[in-house]
Formats: sequence, C-alpha cells, structure tokens
Amino acid sequence: MDQAAIQSGRIVERYLSGDLLVREAREFEKYCLEHPEILNELPIPVRLKARLSRQPLVDSETGMFPAIPSSAMHAAARLDTQSDDGDDDDDQDEAPAPTPQRRTTQILGIGLLLAAIGLAAYAWRSHSQDNQIKTLRVQAQALHIRAPASLQTLKVTPGRSPNSATATLGWPDPPQLLELRIDVTESKFSLYQVTIDKEGEARVMQIRRVARDSNNELRLGLNSSAFGPGLYQLQLEGYNWRGELTPVGWVNLKLE
Repeated sequence: MDQAAIQSGRIVERYLSGDLLVREAREFEKYCLEHPEILNELPIPVRLKARLSRQPLVDSETGMFPAIPSSAMHAAARLDTQSDDGDDDDDQDEAPAPTPQRRTTQILGIGLLLAAIGLAAYAWRSHSQDNQIKTLRVQAQALHIRAPASLQTLKVTPGRSPNSATATLGWPDPPQLLELRIDVTESKFSLYQVTIDKEGEARVMQIRRVARDSNNELRLGLNSSAFGPGLYQLQLEGYNWRGELTPVGWVNLKLE
C-alpha cells in the first residue's frame, strides 16, 4: 500500500467508518507506522494519529491494535473530532458524582426553602385577611343604624356646579340627627327634588316635592348612623308649573 492507493481507494474514509477488510486495515496501520510523515498529513483525528504512530499490541485482532475499525472506532473518531478545536492535552478529570449524603442534604435544603416560602405566603395571606376583617367590622359598625343621641344643625347654600365647596363634619359617635337647612332664597321654585349620592358607591336616597318654608329654606333631618363616613353630594332640582325638573344647585357634604 502506498500514498496513491490510499487516496484512490478512499482508505482513510473507509478506515474511520469501519468499512475496510481486516487485511486492508493491517496494511494501512502498518503503512502509517512506517511513514509517520505521511500520517501527519492525513485527515485523521489527533488522538487516533497518536495511536497509529505507536507500536501495536501483540494479541490485537488485526495484529496492530486492540480492535479493527468498527462502530466503536467510529464513535471514538467523532469524540476526537469534537476535541480538535481545544488543546491536545489529557482529558480533564470528570466531576465526581454526588454522594448519597450530599444528595440528601440538597433535597433537605430545597424542602426547607419551599417550606419557608409557604410560611411567608401564609403569613401574608393571614395579615391581608385580618385587615379585611377589620375593615368590614368598621363598615358594619358605620352602617348600623342607631338612634341619634343629639341634634346638630347645619345651614348651607347650594353651589351652581357639582364641584362646589364641600362642608366637612366629623362623623359623630354616638350618632346625631343632622338638621340640614338648605338656603334656596335665590331660587324661584316652590317645590324641590333632593337627590343624595355617595361618591364612588351608589345613590342613597331621593326625596321628591319638598316645599321650602317661610324662611326660604329646605329642611332635612338625617340620621348620621344611616350614612357612615364618606363624601355625599346633594343635587337640588325645582319643579316648574308643568311638573318638569330644572337643576338648581349642589351641596357637597363630607362626614369623616
């Protein structure tokens, strides 16, 4: 076997794929051993070149190496090809497999971490529920209608827009009867409709055909415990001779 036969017979390619006969493999290995300068030029992985340049084992199957080119040799060739772009030193030591004790410690650590996360989530949920319970208790107490213990009078003048000035009162406890006196002197109507809405929630009440008194005032008596803290808007509308409603003004009342 010579270099021309190696090129024409695709010896290298067939050697790496395991397609050579035993005789052909022996001749190729012998040629590589006797001509190391040619071996360096062949497209063979570095580690395989090192094996081909050494003396063969006596009891090898081909007389040259422990095994003829086969699927095992082909797999070794692929591994050598992957390592060609790195250095040609010996393989690095593989990381030792984790011991059973170390594995148990890792599992326990993960379990403790998950338990801590669960406890933190439970504590946060409990705190949130406590806050909700306190809020509901305050709201329930605020919405519980109780008998007024005293009387408080408040005289207001309606503004011409919903954003009129706001009258602020402390929410009384015990509750009081708020006598609201609305001055409608500048209005020409005799009968009025009063609509009370709580900001951000819903309509509280609507009183129709309220007549003004001799002092040109509309008087309303409101139990403070029926409203609770919040901002309330009172809209005044007057009835004309046809029974149609016309906006007159607004009163903003804040209980806190």
